Amino acid sequence: MSRAVAGPLMREDGRGIPRSLPLLAALVEAEAQSAAAAAAARPTDSGLVRAFRRRCCCCADAAESDLVRSFRGGAAPKVPIRTFLERIHQLTRIDGNCFVLAGIYLTRFIPSADAMEAGILVEPATVHRLVAVAVLLGAKFAGHSPVKWTRVFQDSSEGAIRAGEMADLEGCFLRAIDFRLFVDRAGFDSFCKILERGPWVPSAEGGCACKKRQADAVAGEEDDCKRLVSATSARQTRSPERTSAAASLLPLPAVLSH
Repeated sequence: MSRAVAGPLMREDGRGIPRSLPLLAALVEAEAQSAAAAAAARPTDSGLVRAFRRRCCCCADAAESDLVRSFRGGAAPKVPIRTFLERIHQLTRIDGNCFVLAGIYLTRFIPSADAMEAGILVEPATVHRLVAVAVLLGAKFAGHSPVKWTRVFQDSSEGAIRAGEMADLEGCFLRAIDFRLFVDRAGFDSFCKILERGPWVPSAEGGCACKKRQADAVAGEEDDCKRLVSATSARQTRSPERTSAAASLLPLPAVLSH
């Protein structure tokens, strides 16, 4: 990593918390809120969209048995993401690199074929478990030993994430990203800049823009389902080139794409 780019994110505040922690928390919290708002504003499905959804569900049965049950099957923690991450840091004392790596791993998981098939997004129902396993993997890759981490996530989530869940969550996450944990200097620095930039905040728009978004959402529903069906087929024919693209950073859908 470049000291000039990443250095400011590694600085600690008076409590010893690296700056990368609140920046990552702000990014994923904004993403979860955006997903919740989009779900609330989504129009009622048409008959055509429902037909697409039924087809997608048939294709995603295998993925649901693992990813959906793992990331949506348990109780959603009520703890704010920043508080959740601060508790993890307090219990483990991991450094700021781990939170940057966690964010990078999330950008690899969300657009993965497995996550798309299962419909897993960064949203209120999934965000804590996604962040938990991403931080765990970031800590392991950064050289921190998780030997004493058995109850870290359970205690940090006030019992919502059970200690016994983490092994399954980690396995599902790793398979979805094809075990791509390596991050080169350019990729690390690139995501540091994304964290510095912070969440994208939409500007105020008039009624016409809102109506256009609603119309786009109707068309988008069909496109989403088509993409899910295509992803199911693509999952069976993954190429070596996809696995080797360790440094490519695909942004979180709603927040980082602007």
